[in-house]
Amino acid sequence: MSFGTQLIKLRKRKNLTQIELAEIVGVKQYVISAWENDRTEPNISQLSKLGDLFEVSIDYLIDKPVIVSMNEDQFIKTIENINKDANDEFAKAIHSLCDNLSESKKEKMLNVIKASAELLK
Repeated sequence: MSFGTQLIKLRKRKNLTQIELAEIVGVKQYVISAWENDRTEPNISQLSKLGDLFEVSIDYLIDKPVIVSMNEDQFIKTIENINKDANDEFAKAIHSLCDNLSESKKEKMLNVIKASAELLK
């Protein structure tokens, strides 16, 4: 995943607009747009601000987690974020599968998912 894609995901997770994020980081909205479209990248100071805001390490922010070098709190936070990423991807996949299904098939799929979730408890 690119830095821009990672930034979009984290920004949306915090329910921030590009303008709001720009104000927090101290840049213009077009700079956030350029980052999200992988046209430019933030400097180390800006990466640090973004990491603090999103409560992630810089290596996670640039999508290169180096788990072995983290302290326990950083490790836990990175694992939480990786799990959120997996949940987001799973939800997208399910949504995509359901787009073309009839209502009865959607209901059957939902029942299968619920039953699977119960088995995992």
